[in-house]
Amino acid sequence: MADTLTTDAHKDVVSRLEAAMSDVENVMKMAEVPSISLGIIHEGNVIFRRSFGLRDIEKNLEANSDTSYLIGSCSKMITCTALGLLVEEGKLMWGDKIRTHLPDFNPIEDPQIGENATLIDAARHSTGLANPVVISLGPDGILSNTANDHLAMVNALPTSCTWGQRFRRCFYYSNAVFGLIPQVIEVTSNTRFADFVQQRILEPLGLQQTLLHEASVQNNDNLAYPYAPQSNNSWVKIKNHTTTENHSPILGALGMRSSVNDLLSFLAAVMNRYDEERGAEPQQPLSSSATHNPLRKIVRMWDSWWNLPTDDGFPNETAYLLGWFKTILPTAALGWGSLNNYGGTQESIIGRDSEPHTLYGNIGHVNGSDAAAYIFPETHTGIVALSNASDGHNAAEAAARILTQAVFDLKPHVDVPSQLQEAGKRRFQTRRNKVLEWESHRDVTAYTSHSEDFLGNYIGLNTSRVNIIKSDTAAAQVAVQFADETAGVCDLEPYKADPLSFLPIDNDTFLSRGMLDWDYYAVGVFEFLRDSDGQVVGFWWQWERTDWPGLWVKQKDGMSEQDTQEIISKFGRFRKTEN
Repeated sequence: MADTLTTDAHKDVVSRLEAAMSDVENVMKMAEVPSISLGIIHEGNVIFRRSFGLRDIEKNLEANSDTSYLIGSCSKMITCTALGLLVEEGKLMWGDKIRTHLPDFNPIEDPQIGENATLIDAARHSTGLANPVVISLGPDGILSNTANDHLAMVNALPTSCTWGQRFRRCFYYSNAVFGLIPQVIEVTSNTRFADFVQQRILEPLGLQQTLLHEASVQNNDNLAYPYAPQSNNSWVKIKNHTTTENHSPILGALGMRSSVNDLLSFLAAVMNRYDEERGAEPQQPLSSSATHNPLRKIVRMWDSWWNLPTDDGFPNETAYLLGWFKTILPTAALGWGSLNNYGGTQESIIGRDSEPHTLYGNIGHVNGSDAAAYIFPETHTGIVALSNASDGHNAAEAAARILTQAVFDLKPHVDVPSQLQEAGKRRFQTRRNKVLEWESHRDVTAYTSHSEDFLGNYIGLNTSRVNIIKSDTAAAQVAVQFADETAGVCDLEPYKADPLSFLPIDNDTFLSRGMLDWDYYAVGVFEFLRDSDGQVVGFWWQWERTDWPGLWVKQKDGMSEQDTQEIISKFGRFRKTEN
């Protein structure tokens, strides 16, 4: 679908954008995505919209500018603007301690986090608490814990590395900790997070295709379904349950859906308010569907950051703000947060010989979808790119890079599709290395256990429930079930003497079950523990490469909390190693 607004003032820009569409189509083919939808505001006007491909492969339905895509971490931008409304009303402050609004916030591994961590720390990822994505989002899109359990899980997360505690010592990205912000919004406003955003932001701005509620997804006839490519050149629809009003931490961190038109309207409102707060002229107009601009505190939201050094030969700093990142082109940091590893080479950096451009935005990624949304405030430019598949590429990020290069006529011209192709090769090799590492640590000859040894329910991180159940199809005759969900069951196979593995080695299965974040071989391995009598009492699970393996304790009939704590005291909550 094409939709271009051509004016004399933007004729050259639009001409460059039209010429760049062949690169976008090449990105689609290279990244194996069913559709891409694009939109651009420039100098205050919507000058370009374009959609390619299918939002629904089974029904052969084309994507358009109103098609609603999963936007992943671009949800964080909207969540932090919602927080800004409560700051404006004096109901909270950015620098409030998290515990002020969530009194039970008390990370076990580092008490100073509970005592001192603020909303700013949660929003800019400086608490040092871990990022348990694979625990929260299980195979086949299941949500492995509830909103009511979320805070207790956060309290149990690792807080340190081999060099010590991480609180305010490093940037450590955590969707789980960011998920506390929607819960703060709920308790402060006495309104469910999804309803607050719907009523206070979406409705005033006329954002009808930005979806936060399950019913709005189920009743919508213009969705881009998430897909995974398969080796036989087909696509498999991926299950995703993150857009739900019943789990505000997931929804606010990565679960929203939106369209090109809605995100352009949102970016316009952000720029409009940014102008107003700075007293700048001319002001960015709102979209025609907006009744008024509800947004507040944009300048302050963009004024708290954690620097992200980038060694690329350019002096332009990059930082993570409150739900947004900021950088200045030219920089190798463009695309931060995506899966597209361009290698950091000078040749991959767009605009090396052009004037600098300041960018605010975010990259969103969930299994089967990706998104990019950028603002260049000096020129009142907003760029949106959305796509509905991912196999290790972020097609939307690459498309946004192409659009940025075309809008500003950046020099020298970079062949983005070729750079994406090389990035894809690196990503494929990384995945292949994971399989090779998994194979190198495996020794099935050491396995002599009986399946009955492992059967039972296990609890880790305070609330994470994992069941080991019987399976007639598994090599070890057992399977793993997450959070008592019938969906998402994975067969287990022998790995070593006691460790069992459920990581799919077949790439098609890995992608179709939505396990793209399972990017380290040990993520799919349970290392079972036995007591002096040889009875299984739990297992170690290293669910993130950069964090300690955590202990899941086997639950027995009549087992008390004290019994559980005795096992934890004996083995430790985490298996820590020192340099």
